[in-house]
Amino acid sequence: MTLVAPTRTTDTAAQEPLLSYDLTTNPDPLKASPENPASPEEIGELIIVGSRRSGTPADVEWIKVKVPAGPMSPDLATDLSRITPRISLKGWTVQLNAATKEFVFTPAASHETIGPDTGFTIQLSQIPINRKVGTSPITVTERSRTGNSAYQDRTTEFSVGKFPPDFYLRNLIANPLVIDNGCETTLTWERSTNATYELLYADTSLNVTNETTRTITNIKSDTTFYLRGTTGDPTNPVTRILTAQVTVRRPDLDVRDLKVRGKLYVDLEGELIVNGKYCWIHTLDIGNSLKVDHIHSKHEDTIKLSTVTVTGNISANGDVNIAPDKELRVASIASPHGHPAFNLRSGVVQIETAVSATHPVLLQKDQYLAVNEIRPAVGTSTVNITDGLSITGPITGPLSVTGPLNANGPLNVNGTVSLAGSPSLLPAHQSSYRTFSASTSGLVIGVANVTNSGSRGTIYVATGGHQTHSRWEHPGSATVVALVKKDQTFTIGPSEPSYSTTCEFYWLPFGAGSAIPTSMNDAEQLAERADGAQPPQTETDAET
Repeated sequence: MTLVAPTRTTDTAAQEPLLSYDLTTNPDPLKASPENPASPEEIGELIIVGSRRSGTPADVEWIKVKVPAGPMSPDLATDLSRITPRISLKGWTVQLNAATKEFVFTPAASHETIGPDTGFTIQLSQIPINRKVGTSPITVTERSRTGNSAYQDRTTEFSVGKFPPDFYLRNLIANPLVIDNGCETTLTWERSTNATYELLYADTSLNVTNETTRTITNIKSDTTFYLRGTTGDPTNPVTRILTAQVTVRRPDLDVRDLKVRGKLYVDLEGELIVNGKYCWIHTLDIGNSLKVDHIHSKHEDTIKLSTVTVTGNISANGDVNIAPDKELRVASIASPHGHPAFNLRSGVVQIETAVSATHPVLLQKDQYLAVNEIRPAVGTSTVNITDGLSITGPITGPLSVTGPLNANGPLNVNGTVSLAGSPSLLPAHQSSYRTFSASTSGLVIGVANVTNSGSRGTIYVATGGHQTHSRWEHPGSATVVALVKKDQTFTIGPSEPSYSTTCEFYWLPFGAGSAIPTSMNDAEQLAERADGAQPPQTETDAET
């Protein structure tokens, strides 16, 4: 026996029936009587089961069942007076209102209170079925109320079909009934040939008029299959529907709202795909990896994640933006696989704590690294710069440079500058000139000491076309200081040497570098360094 579903509930929600009704027919389905008036009519029965499904009782003044009667296709019966009505509620009576074609059921008192524990049955038996194939509307109207509210008429309507005598649609079976996700089931049924048939499930509609079996594949969720047979006059067709349910183990879910009050698990082979506007997640704990094509906020503004714990990898093919007043905390940042470096662009990267780099920090050409302070690494006392350093601002604190230090602008020093290396005594002769090559820039300092028995004379340093000299008298002394640039040669020596005169020349390099004696004739070197100029004569020579 098949239930006939209500086709509609009339009026507003406030006027919806307070009682629920189910309708079945006997036989199932009803058959239209033969068209030949001489043939006896088919006899049918309507069975209506009523109940109060709410916990609040309802007061009911009466219940009416309207049955259309006549010779037309929408009529169910040929003669209402031949119908036998009855109701299971004690003390209720029934009368036929021929004018409205309604069977009116009333309680003995002014009303009957029907609660959730009170069910009842209305039977209309011995119905002479109309001779036209078609669908007939059966209307159930109650006059009811809850509490002290006013009584209202509330209506429920059913569509009951009268089928051709040789029509049948039965035994819709699914095999298997329980399947794994993505598997299949085979549907079979029995039907007559005088109708059209459709198989409906989910969003699918299949024409199966010429079939009695169909295999459905790739079923991913629990599915109800509807087999619908339609026959009769297209202006008032009659339809019969059979159903079969298939259950899927671990099904896909397609729901509107899903609230998870415990934990939501996605295994290693599964995916969590959100195609809607947003997905509210308070805590997201990802054990392996998270792949997201798009994440959009509810209001196209921000995405709020209270806590995200990732023990695997996060791959972002687009931008990752952090709010100005928020922080990104990571233990380490590495370049992507297959790339030697990662780039920081568009604005200033501010680092307010220590930066420890175990590998070189590389900046592109024309870019810069702005820092407030550079300190030696923990456990060391120096900062080493090996390939040159360009400084446009001030330097505070000691600066030790072992390589070139080039200043394109002023070099202002507020403290002490230590440029000189260790001084050394040049191996010069007391009675001749000696030539040296400077491996770095520095100063040549000559000192002559004369005793009481000495004579007067001059000491020289000649380099770069320039002579620096100093004269002495006896007893007395003389000192000469000359600047020598890197890779220049210079010649030193005294004129009018005397055994009572002691001449010493010192090399004071800027940084680390020595003065190396050359093999050129010293007299030629002296002349070359002074561009051919001869040492000035002493007073004795001038007088002679």
